Amino acid sequence: MVPDILILGQITVDDTAPSEPGKWHRRLGGNAFYSVAGARVWCKPERIGMVARVALNLPFDVFSVLKGAGLSTDGLTVVPEDALVEWILYEEDGNRQSLPRNYALRDPAADQLTLYARYLLHIASLSASSEDIPAAWLPAKAIHLAPQVQERHEASCRILSSQTQFLSVDPSPHYSRGKDAAQLRSILRGATAFLPSQAEIEHMGVPRVAWSAAVNELFDQGFAEVVMKRGSAGCLLMDEAQRSTQVLAASQSSPKDFTGAGDAFSGAYAACRALGCTPMEAAERAIVTASMVIECSGAEEAFAIDPREAEERLAEYKKASQA
Repeated sequence: MVPDILILGQITVDDTAPSEPGKWHRRLGGNAFYSVAGARVWCKPERIGMVARVALNLPFDVFSVLKGAGLSTDGLTVVPEDALVEWILYEEDGNRQSLPRNYALRDPAADQLTLYARYLLHIASLSASSEDIPAAWLPAKAIHLAPQVQERHEASCRILSSQTQFLSVDPSPHYSRGKDAAQLRSILRGATAFLPSQAEIEHMGVPRVAWSAAVNELFDQGFAEVVMKRGSAGCLLMDEAQRSTQVLAASQSSPKDFTGAGDAFSGAYAACRALGCTPMEAAERAIVTASMVIECSGAEEAFAIDPREAEERLAEYKKASQA
C-alpha cells in the first residue's frame, strides 16, 4: 500500500539528562520519529510514510524500527553525514535546553556565530527535502513538515503545496523567532495549517494574557488553520469554520520525558485532519497524543502507544472538558 500521509523531518541521537541527579540516557529521537509516532496513534501505519535522511554512523537500526512498527522504509535515504547528537538537558519545571554534542561541530578556534552557522548546516544536511520523497508517494492526501532550518520549509511549501490536499508546518525556532505574521506567511506560502509552539511566536509582542491575538494575526495573514501549542496550558485553535480562537485545555498525564511532545502533537493533528476530523476534533486528539507521549521514554516507546488506550483517554478528556 502506498502511504497517503507523509511526514518529512529528521532523525537524531538524543542524550537526555534528567533534572535530578542520575544517569543520562541515549535514545533514538528526532522530529520525524516523534511526528510519526503521533500520527500512528490514530492512523494505520501503512498509511503513513516517513521521509527522513539516515546518517551513516547512526547508532540505531531505524529500518528495523520502522518495519517493526508496520511502516515502509522506502522514504529513508542514507547520507554520508555524521549523526546529529544532542544533549537534552531538563530543568525541574520541565523546560529543557538542547546542545549539540558532536565533537566535529565544536571548534575552540571558531567564534559563536561560526559555530552556530556550522550547526545549522549540519541540521540542514540531515533534513529531508521534497526530493527525498519516493515518486510513487506523490500526490499525497496530507503532508506534514516537521521543524527544519534555513530555507528548507520555504522550498518544500513551494513544491509540495500543489501535491497535496492538506499541508501542515511545524516551524523551527531558528527561523520563526524574530519574524512577524506576514513574514511567516510569506515563507510558508501554500501551507494549510500552521502549528507553532508558544515559544516560537511569543516574540510577536503579544501580552501573555492575550495569546489569542497572535493566533488571530496569523489567521488573518492567510493560514486556514492555526494551532498554538502551549504545553501544560493546552493549545489555542483558530480555523475557517470557527473564525474565533478556541481554548483547549491539556490532558491529564504522568510525565516521564517531555521530549517530542510538540512533534507528536503535530503529527497526530495532521493525520487526524487527513482522516476527516474537523480541526477541533484533530486538536483534541493531538492533545491526548502529546499527553501519552510524555509518559514514554524515547521515540521507540512512543511507537508502542496503544490506539485503544488513546480512544479511552480521548473519551475521558472530552468528558472532563464538558464538565
